[in-house]
Amino acid sequence: MRSPLSLLILACALLVSGCALPIPGTSSGRDHRLRQLGYHPQKLQKTSGDVRYSGKFLVNGQPVQLLIDSGANSTDIESAIALRAGVRPSKSLTVISRGALGRPVTSQVGVGTLTAGQITATPFPFMLTPASDRHTATSRYDGQLGLDALEGLGVLVDLSSGTFWVPSQKARNAGATTISPLGPVMGLGFETLSLRRAGRLPHLILEGVWNGHPLSWVVDTGAEVTVLSTATVRRHGLPTVPTGSKIIDASGDNSDVSVASLKNVIFGRLVVSEYQVAVTPLTTVRQNFRDSRGRAVDGIIGMDFLARSGALLDSASRLLYVGQPEVRVRSRRTNAAAALPVTLRITE
Repeated sequence: MRSPLSLLILACALLVSGCALPIPGTSSGRDHRLRQLGYHPQKLQKTSGDVRYSGKFLVNGQPVQLLIDSGANSTDIESAIALRAGVRPSKSLTVISRGALGRPVTSQVGVGTLTAGQITATPFPFMLTPASDRHTATSRYDGQLGLDALEGLGVLVDLSSGTFWVPSQKARNAGATTISPLGPVMGLGFETLSLRRAGRLPHLILEGVWNGHPLSWVVDTGAEVTVLSTATVRRHGLPTVPTGSKIIDASGDNSDVSVASLKNVIFGRLVVSEYQVAVTPLTTVRQNFRDSRGRAVDGIIGMDFLARSGALLDSASRLLYVGQPEVRVRSRRTNAAAALPVTLRITE
């Protein structure tokens, strides 16, 4: 099943508020540590008008441009592009998926090879999506690289510098024919946040607390901004401001968007002092994804938070490293806000 979590905001810029410092660039300390671990960097790209990252990969040896999408559990390629690469659809298997706003999309399944850097996965299953005249969250790319590839290839994605770290044969987690999860490693971030599965689904959930209430979020590199569900906003009485903007999902459906502000959202020992989020129903997302308490998830963490917090995503290990490693100092409460430009601070 394809993920219903590829989102794209149109006609407005919903950014993290309270951020006076620049977005962190490449961390020499983090890069050095990853090279020590046997990982090789592959530079990702941004297309004009899009804050998300995509990368060049090989499908059956043919180059394709795929959106990096941790909100998708499968790797999808447009059918015509897949056929040109020699990926043939199975005649006996089709998959019906839904966008975040509910529209069903029927895809076929094909098998081929997927190469990133020195790593080739074979046989690798692709969802072959039909061509569409609708503008969707992924229509400017050849497809999307989902959780099945991010986890299977054992890659780490630096979402501040736009670097795709691929394990080499010298990596400690690389075997002769398999790559295991790297697991927690010191020196990759200011703080390490554990992620959970969305119940029986593979999507990654980040759990936090706001005003004593639990909030859970799907970690989605395919979403431009962070989105909170209308149901959660109403339950907690949060004021919202209409924007006149629309949100578009992977099927091309759209929905009106308003804006709300959250203060002092806690993730582990980190606090986001002020955070502006988009608000839209997310009905399909809430119907399908559950957190560790069995609650419907409250929203989606998008690229605004992930880029500004200097996040490094290790999907296979279910870890999110936040901030650059060299900012760890003895007086952490004093220095955290200056080091992490999402106004994050450490709690005791």
